[in-house]
Amino acid sequence: MSVATKDRIERRELLRLSGMRPCDLKHWVRRGLLPRSCRRYFPGRGGCVSYYPAWALDRACNIKRLRSHGVPMKHVRAILAGEKVEL
Repeated sequence: MSVATKDRIERRELLRLSGMRPCDLKHWVRRGLLPRSCRRYFPGRGGCVSYYPAWALDRACNIKRLRSHGVPMKHVRAILAGEKVEL
């Protein structure tokens, strides 16, 4: 791991470890629940690699858990922001 990728997780690892689908990741980034990735070009690795902050893994797991319990997205956003929500 280089200094440029310290405290970051590759997109494919984020997907694998969190168990989410690529379309969920795209949707949650678009809704502002997860941060946008930063991309780095690696000539020997077949092109660009997308990285997310390491904390995005915990957040993705929390979002997935809340959604699996039927929590609406507007409540998920509030819970992630630390607000109290009545379900």
